[in-house]
Amino acid sequence: MNNYRNTVPILLLAWFLLLGGCALTGATRATAPAGAQAQEIALYYATDRAPDGDGGVFFSGVRAQLSYGIATVGIPPGHVMGRHEEPSLFKLQMSVDENKHIQLTQVLTLTRNEFFHRLGAALEASPDGKLMIFVHGYNEEFPAISKRVAQFASDLKFSGPVVLFSWPSQGNLTSYTVDETNAEWAQADFVRLLGELLDYVPLRNIYLVGHSMGNRIIGRAMTALASDRLESDMLLFREIIMIAPDIDAEVFRIDIAPRLVRTGIPITLYASSNDRALLASKAFHGYPRAGESGDGLVIVEGVETIDASDVSGGLLGHSYFAEDRRIMEDIYALLQGSQRATHRFGLETVDTPAGNYWTFRK
Repeated sequence: MNNYRNTVPILLLAWFLLLGGCALTGATRATAPAGAQAQEIALYYATDRAPDGDGGVFFSGVRAQLSYGIATVGIPPGHVMGRHEEPSLFKLQMSVDENKHIQLTQVLTLTRNEFFHRLGAALEASPDGKLMIFVHGYNEEFPAISKRVAQFASDLKFSGPVVLFSWPSQGNLTSYTVDETNAEWAQADFVRLLGELLDYVPLRNIYLVGHSMGNRIIGRAMTALASDRLESDMLLFREIIMIAPDIDAEVFRIDIAPRLVRTGIPITLYASSNDRALLASKAFHGYPRAGESGDGLVIVEGVETIDASDVSGGLLGHSYFAEDRRIMEDIYALLQGSQRATHRFGLETVDTPAGNYWTFRK
């Protein structure tokens, strides 16, 4: 044990060098058609971050009470699915151009009543009453994750409103342990948000999406919610999508997954053996993560595990869900028709003594 403790500073250094964080990357410019206009996405948000005094990132990494609002994100007219267009110093782009780059154009703070009233109206106006709730991971600042989630929803052509739950991540590489602590602290606020949505919004179809450390919040919160709510409330949740979960694999296998399965909500888990961020997390914690594949791939009855090792995911292989067309098409099939893995064309089944999992067709 002493030898392990002595290696912690070295592992921390490796962690910070390897891990670009859960911040999702990519910066490619698309060519806009002549006369085309940027698309505006209204992203609803609930956050327990404190307001940022400088105004640069709107919300800080300091803990606060839940607040609500709408972030408006512009998607450039030449946007390409899976690309996150931002200014590039290599191209001498010093400022944001709405015709070339994704940009956060406005953050409107709302009272709780205003928030739920507007969200309810948006749901009633949507063709199929679908709501996506996205929980981000480590190393995220509010503007960056707002832009990425809005792009994700736009790329998937999600038909209903999207709510971002943004907890107080510090938004820097060296604060992983602070983020871990804040993710645990934020679970109660996420349970509260879900309860308020169930009580005040005319919900029909809820899709929960978590990335990396955000899956810890979803996993614990949903088991707590299931113990407090009626079965009819839980039936409104159509899918839990856990992407690259940064959760201890054994804890997930023997504790979190069985509890989630008992809620009756379909669960899809995406894992990869090429996720270098999670490999760094394993080195830091000393144990595999639920979002890894290979020999330690998590296979649990009631959870559909997709081995996404063959898809691309940026420099660190961690942001594959928003950067590879195959996986986005797979998530699209989940969100559009809740098709199970055995019925989704892009997947093939792998049989093992522990159970089945799925990979992407070559």
